[in-house]
Amino acid sequence: MKPEELVAYIGAAAWIPQIATWIYRAAVRPKLRIVTEQNAEIGFTGFGPIFNVRMAFFVERRDMIIDGIELTIRHEGGEQRTFHWAGITETFSQISDAFGNRQQTVSRDQTPIAIKVGTQAFLEKMIRFQEPRFHQADGTLMRTLVEHFNFLKQKDSATFVPETLASKQFYDVIEGRHAGFWWKPGQYVVDLKLSSPQRFTLRTTRWAFTLAPVDVEHLKKNLPSIDADLRNTVNSNLPDHKPEPLPWVWSYAPLRHA
Repeated sequence: MKPEELVAYIGAAAWIPQIATWIYRAAVRPKLRIVTEQNAEIGFTGFGPIFNVRMAFFVERRDMIIDGIELTIRHEGGEQRTFHWAGITETFSQISDAFGNRQQTVSRDQTPIAIKVGTQAFLEKMIRFQEPRFHQADGTLMRTLVEHFNFLKQKDSATFVPETLASKQFYDVIEGRHAGFWWKPGQYVVDLKLSSPQRFTLRTTRWAFTLAPVDVEHLKKNLPSIDADLRNTVNSNLPDHKPEPLPWVWSYAPLRHA
């Protein structure tokens, strides 16, 4: 073998470990499993229908990035809605008294962009889901209200707040938000969909929960608070305004595998 041929063979052999790594990464997909907390938090506020649930993410084979989480929630009557992740809360520590009541919680809220799940330890986070369909409709009405608000403010800085509160545009937003109340008694099926820049395997993830009539009536108590929330926003333009308290109520629905 000539010296130049030997050098070529040695050079090619040096690439074998790197090529093997590339092949391994392409062939071995992350295998993801998700476990949820026992109960989901169901709500309705000025942000529309809300579905919050704590999730633990377990991944095997390789670390992976998750850049989107979506839920399809289908009522037994056939109507279904799509919810996207809208917020993430990570709890670092909790302090409770002798009776188990939480006295202090240290946590961090973040807007979801992406999360990394590693093979060395599971990842646990509270994922807050909201409905884009509601936000799209509400955003259109709110832009009209803001335009009218600015017009009234330029016209008369002394009366623009009460005129805004009495305007059709204000009540259009209120009616639109009330119309977005979707929860009804019955059984729901929840299907989970994740997106990632990597190819991955997700174990079948489907849950079910039930809302009783009393749960729905409980959630409807938030409708007056939605009105008060918008009034607080407009009235905040008045000097020395004290916002009206907003007693949001929630329902907690046990989750079961479906």
